[in-house]
Amino acid sequence: MSEYVTVAGIVQFDPRTRQAGGKEVRDVVIRAIGSNKNFSVTIWPEKASIPVNKGDFLVCDGKYSSSVGQNKAGEQVTYHNLSATTIVRVAGDTTVTAPTTTAAPAVTEAVTGDDFPF
Repeated sequence: MSEYVTVAGIVQFDPRTRQAGGKEVRDVVIRAIGSNKNFSVTIWPEKASIPVNKGDFLVCDGKYSSSVGQNKAGEQVTYHNLSATTIVRVAGDTTVTAPTTTAAPAVTEAVTGDDFPF
């Protein structure tokens, strides 16, 4: 059974291309907000003008389907798929770098008695 759903989340990997129905499509994986489920989103050629990159935030609406299969470890898993008809993209921040560590500030002795500075 198929239904239409809206999914919002962060693109987890670089998009990949494949052939579907005689057309070149892009597939991206997004981790859905609130459920932590990964969705494989198919982006059709009609949406080719929308750039999509790893780290982008997407809101996708479209036809949902699921299938049961086995992962590489042989465990049964459910795959969540969305054929996107509407896509809203917020570009990820490509300037973000890992924070650098700095030394902790020096510890000073506590002021006691009547030597309070105020």
